[in-house]
Amino acid sequence: MPVLAMPFDDEGVIDEDAMRRQLDFCVEAGSQAVAFGMGSESAVLTDSEKRRMWSLAARHVDGRVPVIAATAHASRPGTLEHTAIARDSGVDLAMVNPDRHGGDELVRLFRDLSEQVGLPLMVQDAGGNAPAEVLLKAVDEAPRVTCLKLESQGAPDKIGALVEGLRERGLLGGGPRELTVLGGGNGNWLPEELDRGSVGSMPHPALIDSFRTVCDHYAAGDPEAGRQAYHGIVAPVLRTLIVGAASPLWLHKTLFVRAGIFRSAYSRRGGSALPDWLMERVMAHIEAHDFAIYRRIAGRGG
Repeated sequence: MPVLAMPFDDEGVIDEDAMRRQLDFCVEAGSQAVAFGMGSESAVLTDSEKRRMWSLAARHVDGRVPVIAATAHASRPGTLEHTAIARDSGVDLAMVNPDRHGGDELVRLFRDLSEQVGLPLMVQDAGGNAPAEVLLKAVDEAPRVTCLKLESQGAPDKIGALVEGLRERGLLGGGPRELTVLGGGNGNWLPEELDRGSVGSMPHPALIDSFRTVCDHYAAGDPEAGRQAYHGIVAPVLRTLIVGAASPLWLHKTLFVRAGIFRSAYSRRGGSALPDWLMERVMAHIEAHDFAIYRRIAGRGG
């Protein structure tokens, strides 16, 4: 489930047509949802820009896949208000990072969101401030929580404990309320997360079909094929970003520009580019493995 990149023109104005092209690409490449998150530069968008883009995505996707929006705010009232805006914009699920809220305060936040807003909720454990037992208490007391995304340090181990607790509650494997557990962190620990019971991840968007391949192998009961796909297809690109000390967002926007999906790689957050020799390696790799984005770049469609 990709976290969408926010398209701008060279002056930093949001490019709505480019967003529509990105949404179509993500759906055609096998995404099972699309999300506005931290990687969407949400922190540098105005509230009116968020509302406009959330509404645009909901209208354009038109039920093909769910639309997720990150609605956390520095204050509890702000999070409630942003989540209500997401609901009214047609968003299907709110991803809420409780940030500094921990313990009973975290549980109260999700209980209030569940009761006062009524939109399905994803708990985004990005800061690692909630042990598994607190997350399970939030599940118990906030019936609108339908998904948990764990991406803090040591996430795979916590995923295992969380999955065990959910299974004991009958909230996995079917039933009227079945929860989804995801990893994150741009997919850097995807095999370990899947080994511990997650069912997917929320990486950057341009290479989403490679992540889908890994998850599909696990879903088919062949984790070894999934690990091989990850290490052979996904990991080389992630390693290139580390070696080149480059911004993942820069890479994905640059690939979208080359594919004609974006007109500009402009970012309000900035970000370091890959050296040319490493970018050449990325291009050779995505060509060799016939990534969907390379087919677009080569003019062969989706």
